[in-house]
Amino acid sequence: MRVVAIFDFPRHCKSGRQNMARFVKELEKEGFSKVQRGMYVRYSTTADNGRIHRRRVANFIEPRSTVCLLSITDREFSEVYSHFGRTKPPKKWPKCQESIQFF
Repeated sequence: MRVVAIFDFPRHCKSGRQNMARFVKELEKEGFSKVQRGMYVRYSTTADNGRIHRRRVANFIEPRSTVCLLSITDREFSEVYSHFGRTKPPKKWPKCQESIQFF
């Protein structure tokens, strides 16, 4: 069983950014791993254990935030397709043709 936390905090003000940082630290203390900016995942051995972690996360949710907690089974999680693109440009770009000849 996996517990997925998807969240969004208002980042236009300093207090929103601080609340998000505090929420992320609490998620990491609970054993969640970052998937991307607003998405964290934690593995739970049983459904009861997953419910316990969802309750713990629900206790430190900020009132002005949007948080979605969902539980998915290992089989459902194995069906997720993930693509991680290249983050850095290649060191040497391929040579391109200077002019194009049509005839």
